[in-house]
Amino acid sequence: MKRSIIILLSLVVLFGLAFSLFAARPDLPSPAIPGSDQASSSPLTSAQAELQKGFHLWDPEIMKSARDRFLGLHLTGTTPGMAHELAIVDYRLGNYYLVSGNMAEAERYVSEAQKYAAQAGEEDPKKGETDALEAYLLGMELALHPDRAMALFPRSTASFSAAMAKSPENPRVYLLKAISVYYTPEAFGGGPVNAQGLLEKSLALADSSWGREEALAYLGLCHKKRGDPDKAREMLKKALEICPDYAFATRELQILGDK
Repeated sequence: MKRSIIILLSLVVLFGLAFSLFAARPDLPSPAIPGSDQASSSPLTSAQAELQKGFHLWDPEIMKSARDRFLGLHLTGTTPGMAHELAIVDYRLGNYYLVSGNMAEAERYVSEAQKYAAQAGEEDPKKGETDALEAYLLGMELALHPDRAMALFPRSTASFSAAMAKSPENPRVYLLKAISVYYTPEAFGGGPVNAQGLLEKSLALADSSWGREEALAYLGLCHKKRGDPDKAREMLKKALEICPDYAFATRELQILGDK
């Protein structure tokens, strides 16, 4: 019985990541237009915009280019918070290679993400967002190593709990938790009903510059799972109003029969 539960949870994480990889970084601005003030405002915001663009277009080379920029800033030591930025980049690249079936590259990027997340946690131990990221990275490690489920799953749960306790008003914490809950079986406290409340909380906390398209897209999935395709389309179209290039929302609308 215990072995069956481990296998089930491992498969949930693996297939959940297959969908969540399309979600873009939740706390970045819209992609910068070359030559615009946003694109030239600072090296950091330019790198953030490039990363956002790479996620929306599902392009690993753009993500790697953004990673090089963050790494350069990290090595100079002049810009704080770069360990957290690098953890985000490597987390997304790990997702890309995991679902693409390149397990060696996935392993490398997940390991790097965990290293930078740990460093970010040391730099700012009160930042719950880092705990949420570490929780999700543990889920990715579980997908790569199902035999570690008995150790990793409780650690992931504990990290999410710590994130909520430290940052109860952070929309990114709620988004990461919601994605995890969405792909967890209802028997283990997951499913679209439980995820929907977390997504709505995330949206309620998010301001206009925050990437609301992720939460809207996942709300669309929740409504789809609950048998309301019209409401699902509404949420997905709202996500595309914010970011027309958002591949995740476009893909889900196509599945629902929308062009």
